[in-house]
Amino acid sequence: MGNFNHYTADVMTSLEQALSEIPSFSLVHEHLFSSAQPTAEQLQQIKEYGCSTVINLATSKSENHLAKQDQICLDLGLNYIHIPIDWDIPCAEQCLLVLDLIAHLVQNEIIWLHCAKNMRVSSLMYLYRQFYMDMDMPTAQALLHEIWEPNETWTGLMHSITLQLQGRKATLELEQSLNNIDHLA
Repeated sequence: MGNFNHYTADVMTSLEQALSEIPSFSLVHEHLFSSAQPTAEQLQQIKEYGCSTVINLATSKSENHLAKQDQICLDLGLNYIHIPIDWDIPCAEQCLLVLDLIAHLVQNEIIWLHCAKNMRVSSLMYLYRQFYMDMDMPTAQALLHEIWEPNETWTGLMHSITLQLQGRKATLELEQSLNNIDHLA
């Protein structure tokens, strides 16, 4: 169970308390929260807390799918982004799109990311914490395992994305070192 790390339990507001009770709630950082499917009432609380954008990675076939979530968010004044990721055959490119989108949005906004049970999301947050927040792998893994221990499909997906993100990072470091050589010349 994640918590609001800039508050101790006794000064946590009732709103923060309510948000932390959303199933599989997790605080990634002060601009990024994740959970399982929130209810319409919880979406109202998410808006009240200051989140501007809700990103949903679940499909409409998910067992606890909230019907008309797009309209609920629209009526609340929340941006709503739906990028359904298939549970059985998740696509690495789609997951990379989500990671890059989040990295862009959190610079200026507070984001609430969810799926059906926070399993899809927590798998991506494991990668986000390592490659976008520079968190060490054991810590990121412990946070992932608070939510679930990924099955073979999702372990394979995370491995595939890790290789792509490591390649991207190595390319960036190489470009930076080449630029430094150019400046010295």
